[in-house]
Amino acid sequence: MKQKKSLGQNFFVNKNLAKKIVSNLLEKQPDIIVEIGPGKGYFTQLIQSQFTGKIVLVEKDDELSYFLNREYPNTKVINTDFLEWDLNELEKMNFQKILFWGSLPYNVSKHIIRKIIESKYFNSDIFFIIQKEVADKYIATKPNNNLLALETNLFAKPRKLFDISPASFAPQPKVNSSLIQFSPTAKQTDLDIFKFKKFLRVANSQPRKTLRNNLKGTNFVENAETKRILEQRAQHLSLEEYIYLFSQIESILV
Repeated sequence: MKQKKSLGQNFFVNKNLAKKIVSNLLEKQPDIIVEIGPGKGYFTQLIQSQFTGKIVLVEKDDELSYFLNREYPNTKVINTDFLEWDLNELEKMNFQKILFWGSLPYNVSKHIIRKIIESKYFNSDIFFIIQKEVADKYIATKPNNNLLALETNLFAKPRKLFDISPASFAPQPKVNSSLIQFSPTAKQTDLDIFKFKKFLRVANSQPRKTLRNNLKGTNFVENAETKRILEQRAQHLSLEEYIYLFSQIESILV
């Protein structure tokens, strides 16, 4: 089976590092592991040899799915694009603690992670191999904050565990990768998430400009704290400061 560039396939080939990664997963003692894009089952084999719970493999490639069904009959193979898969299928599996994991195609990694962390099935730490540049954006904080980090922190706390060189893959990608972990955080029950995310996007439309500039047309309660925040650049604020500023909106002029 050859690598398919259209699917962003780069197969993992570093056995010692693979063992280290699987050890990180199994330390969380999940009831079910959902592996996204298992490819030829390089990690699946290691997981299955040490894990007695249920393993679900979500693989888009038809040829690879057939191979996985044949080689790993004790797993459940779902031949579909993860972004199109209905996560509610997990309801039928009597799940408790779900661990999502995968070495993700770089071009869709952010979409896959967002789908998981914003779902009700994000109830345990999850782990992914993604492009290092993107991993660094996830873990950014002020004064170098960014929209991806801010939106993610509404649902999860990201932590980069270590970087991975291109030599760990075949064929070798042109960039470095990282293993990143996301832990569930307490839900913001008193926050309208949809409106707040829209507010964040407007506020970060020009990260190097001040909030007062980016949020023209929005009126806030006038106090010392809102004035201080509005004079900051978008990238210099924490999520907590954004939440406070959002709570001080008086009106929005359309």
